[in-house]
Amino acid sequence: MIIPFRGFAQKNDSFEKIIPKITHYTRTDFEADGQFWTMTEDEDGILYFGNNDGILIYDGERWQKVALPNHSTVRSLIKDKNNVIHAGGYNEIGIVKKKSNGTYYYLSQNDDLEIESENLENFWQVHEFKNTIIYRSFSELTVLSNKNTSHIKANGNFLHSGIVNNHYYVQDQNTGIFEFDPGSFSLQKQFDTSIINSSIVAFLPSKTIDEVLIVTKSGELFLANRSTHQLQFLKSLFNRDEQEQIITATYFKGDYLLGTLSSKILKLNRAFEIEPNHATFDKLSNSTVLAIYPQEKNNRLWVLMNNGIDLVEFDSPVSQLFDNSSIADMHIYKNILYLATNTGVYYTPFKTENFTIKDLRFKKIPDLEGQAWSITEENGDVLVGHDKGLFRLNNFQPERIGSTNGIWKIIPLKGYTDQYLAAGYSGLYPLKYNGKWQLDEKIKGFDESSRDILQIGSTNNLWICHGYKGVYKLKLDDRLDRVYALEHYTDQNGLQSSFNVNVALYNDVIVFTTNTGIYTFNEETSKFTLYKPLNELLNPKLNTRKLLQQDSRVWFVQDDEVGYFDTDNQNKELQKNLFLNLKGNLNRGMESILPLTDQQVLIGATNGVFLYDLEEKAAEAAKTKITRVYLQGKNQTTTSLNLENNEQLSNAVDVLRFEFAAPGLPPSSQKEFQYKLEGIDTDWSAWSTNPFKEYTHPNGGDYTFKVRARNYMGQAAEETSLSFTIPHPWYQTNLAYLVYILILFVITFIIIKLVNKKIEKERQKEKLAAHKSKKLLELEIEQLKLEKDKARIKKDKEQLEEDNLIKSKELANYTMLLVKKKEIFTDTFNALKDFRNSLKTQAARKRLQEVLFNLNQHRMGEEYLNVFDVHFEKVHQNFFNQLKEIDPSITKRELRLCAFVKMNLTNKEIAPLLNISTRGVETARYRIRKKLNINDESFNAYLENLAETPSIN
Repeated sequence: MIIPFRGFAQKNDSFEKIIPKITHYTRTDFEADGQFWTMTEDEDGILYFGNNDGILIYDGERWQKVALPNHSTVRSLIKDKNNVIHAGGYNEIGIVKKKSNGTYYYLSQNDDLEIESENLENFWQVHEFKNTIIYRSFSELTVLSNKNTSHIKANGNFLHSGIVNNHYYVQDQNTGIFEFDPGSFSLQKQFDTSIINSSIVAFLPSKTIDEVLIVTKSGELFLANRSTHQLQFLKSLFNRDEQEQIITATYFKGDYLLGTLSSKILKLNRAFEIEPNHATFDKLSNSTVLAIYPQEKNNRLWVLMNNGIDLVEFDSPVSQLFDNSSIADMHIYKNILYLATNTGVYYTPFKTENFTIKDLRFKKIPDLEGQAWSITEENGDVLVGHDKGLFRLNNFQPERIGSTNGIWKIIPLKGYTDQYLAAGYSGLYPLKYNGKWQLDEKIKGFDESSRDILQIGSTNNLWICHGYKGVYKLKLDDRLDRVYALEHYTDQNGLQSSFNVNVALYNDVIVFTTNTGIYTFNEETSKFTLYKPLNELLNPKLNTRKLLQQDSRVWFVQDDEVGYFDTDNQNKELQKNLFLNLKGNLNRGMESILPLTDQQVLIGATNGVFLYDLEEKAAEAAKTKITRVYLQGKNQTTTSLNLENNEQLSNAVDVLRFEFAAPGLPPSSQKEFQYKLEGIDTDWSAWSTNPFKEYTHPNGGDYTFKVRARNYMGQAAEETSLSFTIPHPWYQTNLAYLVYILILFVITFIIIKLVNKKIEKERQKEKLAAHKSKKLLELEIEQLKLEKDKARIKKDKEQLEEDNLIKSKELANYTMLLVKKKEIFTDTFNALKDFRNSLKTQAARKRLQEVLFNLNQHRMGEEYLNVFDVHFEKVHQNFFNQLKEIDPSITKRELRLCAFVKMNLTNKEIAPLLNISTRGVETARYRIRKKLNINDESFNAYLENLAETPSIN
């Protein structure tokens, strides 16, 4: 590692004020052995890591493993001035190259350098020094210069090498420290190492250009002076009983960083003392640090460890200060940061304008275990709203106020002096301060949870939002002991839902945030109406849960995303990308946002407290890279394509996949990509975190694929492009199109001939059809005539049936009239006979006898029945004839009996008409059944069927 001298005049603030962001890379990420020894980077920002499994290459999106021919561990990696990556392993020297299709491979140089026969074992280090590449093994230095190889043998073992202030140093065990002379390709002894009892792990710059700081494995520090060629022992960093070792060391922006066996990274101050209680590297994922690779221009470090890699960024806009609990509230008072969490209350020294990492020592307030909800400062006291109740902190010790459990928070009451309200789980409690705090009995008339509360101006009116029940408006009396008016608003009062409603102030206007937009309350209509100024900024389709205004900046939480906008800016652009790491980790309903300055803010989440730097920093120059292009053919085989412009691809493309990355952007920040394929896409795509794009079944033609990148910190990478051609298949070539045109002409000619022939044929068909139509018309006319005749016949038939029905009714009436008259006559005649017997005188009897005789002479007789026969025959034609055909011996009297039965007359009604008794009717019916040979069938049914049966004649 080349470490130039930079002086010590300016103190490095990276370790004092900046809390670094540390990103861990594990086996799950790089899918290789976890032990790393060295690394380098090329001009495009591609990172190369030496690993037990070979060389791991990382472009910011994907890892690729390149193994050496003998699968040995890679401990040496360096980039030379020509951007060539040199690598060394066990008996192996070579370079890492990139194929035209974007894949990397290792090219061994053993044959070219004629070192295959040498038993060099591991190459532990490699340096570029004055147009040479110098590999160090225990037994020799292998110097490469213009394809020439020189071997410098060790007297003992070469234990460590390094470059400081343009001088190459190497330690030869038990011999001394030597400097390489590129003119003579030899080593010149500079220092005797008899006072060094351990192997050197680093040569580092010191206060002057002629001095070199030497760090040994055992933790001893020496100062080497080039002018005097003397070594000066400075100190030992560890006590004799400490089982600790220094494995690596580096110089980073004026500080010395020591990678240790079990203590992660130690920092030396300018007095060469280990800085105690330094928390910068506490969050490293492994205690054993094998190498440290500084990227000073990016203000970050790569830490290679025994199991994984950590990236330490000092210029990241986000740092995590606390990670022990879920945050409900934060407050700063007298340079102390207080945290209300789900496990209690924590505090730490914290100077808003000038805090340091060393100050961050979080401690827990005793006896406040469990859920703390809020921290406020009133009258010089820090008050804690807690699940256990309300507490005052006295010298970081809790003192209970009142006996009520479950207090959300405290709000001061405007219009009163030293009067407050404690918002509890089941109502409100007056809180007074008269030299000491006094929590009174609960205010009567309201028993709901009051976590989200806002006073309306300086009145005694309050808005309280319940997470599930809607919005309450309370009016308190002046004594603050009861609610004398309460209004409850739900989805019947302008809100689309009564769930997830919160109240806040925006530009002195009371607004209500909901799942369906932001509302204000109209006092005249008692309805909630949409608040246009905020709904135009914040999407009303998203759930806005929190609004916090500080001067001209408005913070918001919307659909689990934190953001802000400045009301002073005309466009009021929403700034959210910087906070996307919080998505899914916010404490829903208890989001805590604490602005510190215009450029810094603390945000609490379920996984701790994060500090954000809002200052826009100049982005480093970065380019988007197309790393791989894959083509999948019709036969489902996948081919990796060359990344060269104007490449001609196969025309049998089923899937075309582009992979890309932006290695120049900070690796830890989430990246987004935007792309388009000219020839298919007309516009750029939406920004996406997917580092690839697939196109299916592209047609033949000339294409240019373009892609650009950005990250969540607002940094952008330059656009890149790749042009290529997909040839048209044979059936889409110019010759094919000419053949198609000729075929089209021939087909057109044939079609015209066929069409003319068909037209002539259609004309003949039309003539024939016209003739047939004429015939059909004539037939239809005849049919119409027949239908008219049929209709007339039908009408006549209906008329006959109607006449027949009328006659049937007349016959029935006539018959019944005969029956009634017969009955009346018989009754009258019998009555007169009885009256005759009751007469006393002979003359009266004689006179009455004459009357009876005269009546008997005019009894209803044959002439009435003959009239009946005539009418019956008109209604039921051939009825009598059919009976006579069955039995010619049937009498006229029996025919009449059959007629009466057919008319459904009872035996009793028939008897007087035939001048016989009812019994006689039964006897007559029996004789007729015998004549007509009627067995089991009903007599009435037989006669009905007989009437429907046509006559034999």
